[in-house]
Amino acid sequence: MIKKTLFVLVLIAVISCGKNKTAEKESLPDVDTESTTHTSPEEEKKAALNNIFNADIEMEVDETVFVIDNGTNRVTEDMSAGIMKMVAPQPYDLLKKRLEEEPENQNGMTSLGIEEVELEGKKVLVQKSMTLDDAGDKMIMMMHAVPAGEKTMMISSFFPADEEGKYVPLIEKSVLSAKLEQ
Repeated sequence: MIKKTLFVLVLIAVISCGKNKTAEKESLPDVDTESTTHTSPEEEKKAALNNIFNADIEMEVDETVFVIDNGTNRVTEDMSAGIMKMVAPQPYDLLKKRLEEEPENQNGMTSLGIEEVELEGKKVLVQKSMTLDDAGDKMIMMMHAVPAGEKTMMISSFFPADEEGKYVPLIEKSVLSAKLEQ
């Protein structure tokens, strides 16, 4: 179940952080383009994923609940709930627009809405979706996006739908404490 859930979260992040496909190719005058090193689309995707998941975000996480630390994510002992940190390479407003334009239901998830809220004076975009785990139980997926200069911090989480009251306050505390490492 954790692999499927993390795959869906990563897929959402990649879709949300996708590159602008309309960029034009430019070349500089008097530059030998044959000897210039070019990267393949696959190498570009790999580099983009590394930038998303290797960005350093400091945040408080309740380590008594999310006991397993995998570097960019933390999960509960039974792996039924987790929290993951990522950095989108685009500004908050662009990410917000992109998320608002996404289809309501995709990748096996049902959208429960997207809204911009203030958490203790901090502007946060919250996207909430529902999916079913391998056993057919309802799972909630949440993504909190927080402005961070020219980038956007994204805190994604998942948990059983019937335990929302337990996890949302812990997740919001992590979101409020999140900041880019200097």
